[in-house]
Amino acid sequence: MNSIELANALINRAKNLQEFTITTKLAGKPKFNGTVPFDLTIKGNILTAKILAENADEANSILDSYLKTLFE
Repeated sequence: MNSIELANALINRAKNLQEFTITTKLAGKPKFNGTVPFDLTIKGNILTAKILAENADEANSILDSYLKTLFE
């Protein structure tokens, strides 16, 4: 992939991003260390995250990956 194709792919991805709100129950106390990469709120044991992604599956995958780092 040359630089023009790469730039076009990145621009198209940015155009297709949507904000998804995902809510999940926490199964323990998270350990925050560093910057949170998206808007995140926790009330009781309910976590709500607003994530930019191309589709809901990608947004869920991003949240799952991030949550794994909080409970290691």
